Amino acid sequence: MMFALVCTLIKKAYSQNKQVLCLIPDDITPSEISSRLWKFENDSFIPHDIGAESTPIAISNGPLPGSHDEILLNLQSVIPPWFSQFDRVIEIIYQDLNNEQAKRKNFRFYKDRGYPLKFHDLSDSFTS
Repeated sequence: MMFALVCTLIKKAYSQNKQVLCLIPDDITPSEISSRLWKFENDSFIPHDIGAESTPIAISNGPLPGSHDEILLNLQSVIPPWFSQFDRVIEIIYQDLNNEQAKRKNFRFYKDRGYPLKFHDLSDSFTS
C-alpha cells in the first residue's frame, strides 16, 4: 500500500476544499491511515476522522458512503455500488498481483461504461 501517496492525495483534496471518502480494504485498519495523516507533515493538520459520516475527510471500510459525493479514494479491490454519486473516483494501483488484477477489472468496468479515464504513473515518486 502506498500510504504516502494516499496522504498526499488527501492533503491535495483538502487544500482544494474537497470532501474525501477514503474507502479502505478490510486488511487495513482505519486507525492506520488516521495515524499516518497525523504524522504526514509536521507543520499542517488535515482534519479527518474514522467513519463515513465524518467530514471533510472520512476514512471508512463501511458499506455506505455517508453524505460524501465529491472524491472517492477507493483503496478496495471492488467498486462500491454507489461510486457514481461521486464527482471523482481515484483508484490506486500498486505492485501486488491481487491489487493489479482487481484494478484492471475496475478499469474495464469504467471504460465499458464510458467514464473518462486519466492515468498518472507516480511509481517513482512514492515508495511507502
